[in-house]
Amino acid sequence: MTDTSFNQLRIVPAPEPSRPDLHNTVLNVNCAAGEDVEWQWTETGKGRFVSGYRIVRRENPRPG
Repeated sequence: MTDTSFNQLRIVPAPEPSRPDLHNTVLNVNCAAGEDVEWQWTETGKGRFVSGYRIVRRENPRPG
């Protein structure tokens, strides 16, 4: 049997920092089906940038 889990990964790019002179410490994250990313931000006097992340399970909406 072939493992197809690699095909189900998606790359989620980190949001841009608030200013071009700031740099994120995380560029992107690989998520499996049913996962989303919760970005962690660092706030400075110059602006904010992504400094970490947490992978969370995607919540399925309940049918109407």
